[in-house]
Amino acid sequence: MNIEQALNEILNELFEDSTPKPSVAVSKGIPTLKKNSFRPLSPMLKSRFEKFGGWEESTHGDWLDAIEMESFWESHITDERLSGIVTNVNSSINNWQNDAGSIFNDKRISVFAGSRYTYERIYLVWFDCIEEPELWVYDTNGEARYKDLLNYLESYINDDLTAFNKKWKLGE
Repeated sequence: MNIEQALNEILNELFEDSTPKPSVAVSKGIPTLKKNSFRPLSPMLKSRFEKFGGWEESTHGDWLDAIEMESFWESHITDERLSGIVTNVNSSINNWQNDAGSIFNDKRISVFAGSRYTYERIYLVWFDCIEEPELWVYDTNGEARYKDLLNYLESYINDDLTAFNKKWKLGE
């Protein structure tokens, strides 16, 4: 399966419950948690952002478009949904010492998805010399780490929870 097939399959699977928003141009790159810091658009993320923008009630919360990702730079957010997402993600970063957002420098983390109701969230974790970011996913099952967006989508489509059973933290 390639990234386009996986995106189409996930769209078909979730289309009855939610509809993604139209695509928004990603001209500067993917915003990180560090204000005014962007990462280059990788091939898989380019496919995702060309296909659609934000997507409320998708997998592991709401998928954010690039403009919504910049909300993490703001001190006051008027949009109630985005404010809830930012509050929950920041609470996780500030209170869970093994949260990806508290482990890595802000220039290495982007928030891909989050929920205003729960602590579900997906981070993009950017490593040097690797084209695609890893996805670190948090939900009621615990936490899982995926090599890239395609690996995450295939696991979701196949209802494969084995990533949550793998020990990947140093020291475990």
